[in-house]
Parts: sequence; C-alpha cells; structure tokens
Amino acid sequence: MFLGKVIGTVWATKKSSDLEGVRFLLVHPLDLDKEPTRNLVVVADRLGAGVGEVVMCAFGKAARSAIGNQEMAIEAAVIGIVDRVDIDATASEELERTADELRHAARDGRH
Repeated sequence: MFLGKVIGTVWATKKSSDLEGVRFLLVHPLDLDKEPTRNLVVVADRLGAGVGEVVMCAFGKAARSAIGNQEMAIEAAVIGIVDRVDIDATASEELERTADELRHAARDGRH
C-alpha cells in the first residue's frame, strides 16, 4: 500500500468492457521526505476521492478486491480516503513533519 495525493482524473472513452463505469484518478505517491517523486500512478476509484485529497492505495490482488472483481484489468485502486495520519515516537524528523503536514491539511479541509 501507499499514500498519495490525487492530482487529476483520467478519462478514457474507449476501454476494456470490464472497466466500464470505473472512475480513474491520477495519484502522486507521497514520499516520506515530502520531496516530489517522479512517479504517477493511475488508480481505479469507487470511493469518490477528489483532487487534492490524500488517499490510501493498494496494488494487485488487494486493489482488485477493493474494486470487487478479481478478473478486472486494473493494477491499483483507492482503498481509503485519509482523514489524518498519526505517527508517535519515530526517529525520523522528516516522517513526523510529513504527518504534521497531513494533519494540518486534513484539519483545514485541504488534504
């Protein structure tokens, strides 16, 4: 699993028939040091996440289970919309700073 920020929506008018009705989002994985990563992941979403929200995503079988179809042609899916992240007694100042930023964003409604 990974945490990521939704940065956009992916639209495909032509796709495999098993993907009809599935919404796709463009997610930027969050790096522990909050530096931009070069990775972007297209994820299936049945929870209704929006741009700017922090989401929890899964890959592979876990992603297909979340969507409800093990035969579906997806590799990643939103499995939760993050309200907050709590990290206690960690040795990583960067990790604590990231958790604080997520807490403040959630409290301010910015995710």
